[in-house]
Amino acid sequence: MAASDPQPAFAFKVEIDGFAGAAFARVHLPRLERDAIRYRSGSDPGEAPRLLPGLLRLGECVLERVVLPGENDFFNWMSTAQGGAQARRNVAVTLLDETGQPVRQWKLRNAIPVVLEWSLLDVSLSSVLVETLHLAVEAVTVEAV
Repeated sequence: MAASDPQPAFAFKVEIDGFAGAAFARVHLPRLERDAIRYRSGSDPGEAPRLLPGLLRLGECVLERVVLPGENDFFNWMSTAQGGAQARRNVAVTLLDETGQPVRQWKLRNAIPVVLEWSLLDVSLSSVLVETLHLAVEAVTVEAV
Protein backbone atom coordinates (compact mmCIF):
# COMPACT_ATOMS: atom_id res chain seq x y z
CA MET A 1 0.00 0.00 0.00
CA ALA A 2 1.37 3.43 -0.91
CA ALA A 3 2.05 5.84 1.95
CA SER A 4 -0.67 8.18 0.69
CA ASP A 5 -3.47 5.58 0.75
CA PRO A 6 -5.95 6.02 3.61
CA GLN A 7 -6.14 3.36 6.30
CA PRO A 8 -9.18 1.06 6.00
CA ALA A 9 -11.32 0.85 9.14
CA PHE A 10 -12.84 -2.62 8.71
CA ALA A 11 -10.00 -4.74 10.16
CA PHE A 12 -9.56 -4.41 13.91
CA LYS A 13 -9.42 -6.40 17.11
CA VAL A 14 -10.61 -5.58 20.62
CA GLU A 15 -9.00 -6.90 23.77
CA ILE A 16 -10.68 -6.48 27.16
CA ASP A 17 -8.99 -7.54 30.39
CA GLY A 18 -10.65 -10.72 31.57
CA PHE A 19 -12.44 -11.57 28.30
CA ALA A 20 -11.14 -14.26 25.99
CA GLY A 21 -11.38 -13.56 22.27
CA ALA A 22 -14.49 -11.39 22.05
CA ALA A 23 -15.22 -10.58 18.38
CA PHE A 24 -16.91 -7.28 17.59
CA ALA A 25 -18.79 -6.11 14.50
CA ARG A 26 -18.55 -2.39 15.25
CA VAL A 27 -16.59 -0.10 17.59
CA HIS A 28 -17.30 3.57 18.22
CA LEU A 29 -14.18 5.02 19.79
CA PRO A 30 -14.60 7.66 22.49
CA ARG A 31 -14.75 11.29 21.49
CA LEU A 32 -12.13 13.54 23.08
CA GLU A 33 -13.23 17.09 23.78
CA ARG A 34 -11.37 19.77 25.71
CA ASP A 35 -13.02 22.68 27.49
CA ALA A 36 -11.75 26.14 26.61
CA ILE A 37 -11.35 28.47 29.58
CA ARG A 38 -11.99 32.04 28.53
CA TYR A 39 -10.53 34.85 30.54
CA ARG A 40 -9.72 38.50 30.19
CA SER A 41 -7.50 40.60 32.38
CA GLY A 42 -8.82 44.04 33.27
CA SER A 43 -5.86 45.64 31.51
CA ASP A 44 -6.22 43.67 28.24
CA PRO A 45 -6.82 46.12 25.38
CA GLY A 46 -8.36 43.50 23.05
CA GLU A 47 -12.05 42.76 22.67
CA ALA A 48 -11.75 38.97 22.57
CA PRO A 49 -10.92 36.90 25.65
CA ARG A 50 -7.76 34.83 25.92
CA LEU A 51 -8.06 31.05 25.98
CA LEU A 52 -6.54 28.41 28.22
CA PRO A 53 -6.94 24.65 27.73
CA GLY A 54 -9.34 23.22 30.30
CA LEU A 55 -10.35 19.74 31.34
CA LEU A 56 -10.50 16.90 28.83
CA ARG A 57 -13.89 15.23 28.53
CA LEU A 58 -14.06 11.69 27.18
CA GLY A 59 -17.08 10.26 25.41
CA GLU A 60 -18.18 6.66 25.71
CA CYS A 61 -16.72 3.74 23.79
CA VAL A 62 -19.49 1.67 22.18
CA LEU A 63 -18.90 -1.99 21.34
CA GLU A 64 -21.32 -4.03 19.22
CA ARG A 65 -21.21 -7.77 18.73
CA VAL A 66 -23.41 -10.66 17.66
CA VAL A 67 -24.78 -12.67 20.57
CA LEU A 68 -23.51 -16.26 20.59
CA PRO A 69 -25.01 -19.14 22.61
CA GLY A 70 -23.56 -19.39 26.11
CA GLU A 71 -21.98 -15.91 26.16
CA ASN A 72 -23.17 -13.78 29.03
CA ASP A 73 -19.96 -11.97 29.97
CA PHE A 74 -21.17 -8.42 29.18
CA PHE A 75 -24.27 -8.93 31.33
CA ASN A 76 -22.11 -10.34 34.13
CA TRP A 77 -19.72 -7.37 33.88
CA MET A 78 -22.64 -4.95 33.97
CA SER A 79 -24.10 -6.75 37.00
CA THR A 80 -20.76 -6.65 38.81
CA ALA A 81 -20.54 -2.90 38.25
CA GLN A 82 -24.12 -2.46 39.48
CA GLY A 83 -23.28 -4.23 42.73
CA GLY A 84 -20.53 -1.70 43.46
CA ALA A 85 -17.74 -4.24 43.08
CA GLN A 86 -14.53 -3.39 41.28
CA ALA A 87 -15.55 -3.47 37.63
CA ARG A 88 -12.81 -1.43 35.93
CA ARG A 89 -11.09 -3.06 32.97
CA ASN A 90 -8.58 -1.89 30.41
CA VAL A 91 -9.56 -2.10 26.74
CA ALA A 92 -7.29 -2.06 23.68
CA VAL A 93 -8.67 -1.45 20.19
CA THR A 94 -6.09 -2.24 17.50
CA LEU A 95 -6.51 -1.22 13.86
CA LEU A 96 -5.00 -3.75 11.43
CA ASP A 97 -3.68 -3.29 7.90
CA GLU A 98 -4.64 -5.54 4.97
CA THR A 99 -2.02 -8.12 6.02
CA GLY A 100 -3.32 -8.27 9.61
CA GLN A 101 -0.48 -6.25 11.12
CA PRO A 102 -1.27 -3.59 13.76
CA VAL A 103 -0.95 0.01 12.59
CA ARG A 104 -2.67 2.00 15.38
CA GLN A 105 -3.89 1.24 18.86
CA TRP A 106 -6.30 3.00 21.20
CA LYS A 107 -5.82 2.13 24.85
CA LEU A 108 -8.81 2.83 27.08
CA ARG A 109 -7.95 2.82 30.77
CA ASN A 110 -10.32 1.89 33.60
CA ALA A 111 -13.43 1.31 31.51
CA ILE A 112 -16.71 0.61 33.28
CA PRO A 113 -19.96 -0.51 31.64
CA VAL A 114 -22.71 2.13 31.76
CA VAL A 115 -25.27 0.87 29.19
CA LEU A 116 -26.03 -2.63 27.91
CA GLU A 117 -28.72 -3.13 25.28
CA TRP A 118 -29.85 -5.68 22.73
CA SER A 119 -31.32 -5.31 19.27
CA LEU A 120 -35.03 -5.63 18.63
CA LEU A 121 -36.60 -9.09 18.86
CA ASP A 122 -39.01 -9.27 15.92
CA VAL A 123 -40.44 -12.35 14.18
CA SER A 124 -40.76 -10.45 10.90
CA LEU A 125 -37.00 -9.79 10.66
CA SER A 126 -34.36 -12.22 9.49
CA SER A 127 -31.49 -10.83 11.51
CA VAL A 128 -29.19 -11.85 14.33
CA LEU A 129 -29.32 -10.57 17.89
CA VAL A 130 -26.78 -7.80 18.49
CA GLU A 131 -25.50 -6.81 21.92
CA THR A 132 -24.31 -3.22 22.45
CA LEU A 133 -22.15 -2.19 25.40
CA HIS A 134 -21.36 1.43 26.27
CA LEU A 135 -18.22 2.04 28.31
CA ALA A 136 -17.21 5.12 30.27
CA VAL A 137 -13.42 5.50 30.30
CA GLU A 138 -10.98 7.45 32.47
CA ALA A 139 -8.17 7.90 29.94
CA VAL A 140 -7.38 7.31 26.26
CA THR A 141 -3.99 7.00 24.62
CA VAL A 142 -3.38 6.51 20.90
CA GLU A 143 -0.23 4.86 19.55
CA ALA A 144 0.94 4.36 15.97
CA VAL A 145 2.50 0.87 15.89
